[in-house]
Amino acid sequence: MVTIALAGNPNCGKTSLFNALTGARQHVGNWPGVTVERRAGTFRFEKGEEGTVVDLPGTYSLSARSEDERIAASYLSEPEVDVIVNVVDATNLERNLYLTTQLLELKRPMILVLNMADEAKAQGLELDLETMRKLIGGPVVTTVGSTGEGLEALKAAVLEVAPGTSAPTMPHVNYGLDIEGEVAKLELEISRDEKLAATMPPRRLSLRLLEGAPDALEMVERSHASKAIQARLESSLAFLDDHLGADAPTLLAEYRYGFARGLVKESVKRGETPALDRSSRMDRVLTHRFWGFPIFLAVMVAVYSLTFVVGAYPQDWIGTGFEWLQAFLGSHLPEGELTSLLANGIVPGVGSVVVFLPVIMILMGCISFLEDSGYMARAAFIMDRLMHKMGLHGKSFISLIMGLGCNAPAIQATRTIEARSDRLITILVNPLISCSARLPVYILFAGAFFSPFHGALVIVGMHVLGFALAIIMGKVLRLTLFRQDQAPFVMELPPYRMPLPRTTILHMWEKGTIFLRKAGTVIFAGAVLIWFLSQYPGINDKSLAIERHKQEEQIKAQGLAPEAEKAAIDDLEFAHQGRIMNNSYAARFGQLVQPIFRPILDPDHRRPEAWKDGVALTAGFVAKEIVVGTMGVLNQAREEGEEGQLSPLQQNLRDNSGLTPLTAIAFMVFTLIYIPCLGTVGIIRKETQSWGWTGFSVGYGLVLAWVLSWLIVTLGRALGLG
Repeated sequence: MVTIALAGNPNCGKTSLFNALTGARQHVGNWPGVTVERRAGTFRFEKGEEGTVVDLPGTYSLSARSEDERIAASYLSEPEVDVIVNVVDATNLERNLYLTTQLLELKRPMILVLNMADEAKAQGLELDLETMRKLIGGPVVTTVGSTGEGLEALKAAVLEVAPGTSAPTMPHVNYGLDIEGEVAKLELEISRDEKLAATMPPRRLSLRLLEGAPDALEMVERSHASKAIQARLESSLAFLDDHLGADAPTLLAEYRYGFARGLVKESVKRGETPALDRSSRMDRVLTHRFWGFPIFLAVMVAVYSLTFVVGAYPQDWIGTGFEWLQAFLGSHLPEGELTSLLANGIVPGVGSVVVFLPVIMILMGCISFLEDSGYMARAAFIMDRLMHKMGLHGKSFISLIMGLGCNAPAIQATRTIEARSDRLITILVNPLISCSARLPVYILFAGAFFSPFHGALVIVGMHVLGFALAIIMGKVLRLTLFRQDQAPFVMELPPYRMPLPRTTILHMWEKGTIFLRKAGTVIFAGAVLIWFLSQYPGINDKSLAIERHKQEEQIKAQGLAPEAEKAAIDDLEFAHQGRIMNNSYAARFGQLVQPIFRPILDPDHRRPEAWKDGVALTAGFVAKEIVVGTMGVLNQAREEGEEGQLSPLQQNLRDNSGLTPLTAIAFMVFTLIYIPCLGTVGIIRKETQSWGWTGFSVGYGLVLAWVLSWLIVTLGRALGLG
């Protein structure tokens, strides 16, 4: 099985090509030892043989100065990689080919893929593939990743250079007499250590040493020839600086760009192009100094409105299905602990979360569409000025936007921020961004206490509040703990493209399966635990059981209609379950933490069951989705009121919880800000390499959540709002 590695710059269409090659035969995991996402999959050649493809993180070079660059450089040197597929943007060859010059130095079979060939043609570019092939010494193919055009030519090229064939010898950049002389001297010293020479080709290692690559310097330090190599390196660096008037990394970069410039000059002809292309015309409006920000807010409001309008229909279907399942289990299984666990624990707990799956998938589909279209990069550009004023780096906005999906990978994305202070600030404020796991909580309370229109505004307001708090806290951290100068913001704006529906659906499916895995594992376990805590130690008073039996017999003796009799017995059972729950371990824990939450969720001391809020919020530390599942188990939701309007849990909260619209907002705000979920806390520890910063993130979030929720309730009551 041939293994190919896709390497290329960000926004070169690499992921579209990966999706076109693998289709549904792909999986997502993590690279060994790190939390960076790894995408791999399989594809088939014309005769049915299988191949493996690995999608590397997008990177502009192999200098290994960022986590993404280190992963790409390390994997490309692994023996399992048979062929490197270098994907480049055909409309921006000169910049993309810088990475190509470094890939040539690896001396591995390589294919140059000119992706987005249709856009290059539209811009009047004529690509001479034969000349390119001669200059890089390997196959060159054109593709359109969004449509799958050119895939068969790519597969044929893979077989042409795969192991066991007479693969062409890849050339390398000639760095001139002086540099090549110093490289040869370094190669000689490196070759004296056979183990070191086997780890990385001596020429490649020599160039990386001249560039000052940290990983190359570490490799040399572990070598028994380290003193000789380091002495030779110092001599070479001094020689180049004295004779050529520049440091070695600058000289190497100049020669590489010179190679790229020469290749483009020899193999690309430029026809007449319009004075202003489509992307430029659109940018005049979408990134306008005054109109850009209002347009961005309008886009976000439209996304959330579409999400809730369209998602409401499948939500109702899933909710109805779980209600039927709960009723079926309760009526067909014999009374006992197992039936209670299934009907009153697992089904309502998991079901109250799974019901939000359509909404989350639609939201993630919209965000994926905006990202693939090129608009998200413009959003970062629009927000850059505000981000810098508020103490955050311009690239921080990309991480914050990713936080709408999940804070954990969003924190991982901060690796592209070079300055440590900028990166730490972004990590510490990212948990304030409202991730998709909090969305079920907002939908639950907004639907229960507000009209559909006002509920949508409340949910959008929660997301806006999260961004506002992140920006404010960024400024506070910049003025107090991180006073270093900010790094400048440099970011490429890719051309606008119409995203491929298939790619958007794949992203939606990935997010949906992750959500369902949580529902089947973490949330399932949480529902079982909450059921146990809410049912035990139970009530051992036999007189209560006898009294309940008598009351049930009295109802049956009244000769009521079947529906009325069933409703009366249900009310009796509900009251009995309430007595059990009020004497449970969950109630004891809730009453223990109730004084903490009382000022924000029960300021008048009128809610005897306010302890349930503390239990739900505490359970949310494991995963925010569990908050809703816990509320479902603790409130033993039943269908009441206007059928089809609200879910049983929403109806129960509105009618029986004692919460008001004001305290419901306080609950949502507290959920937005307080402790990050367990997974995010783990990622913060891994990325900061500090328990101190991890504890600080948890601590300040708790304090900020309580203070802001208390202010909302206090000011709202002072204004007569509840």
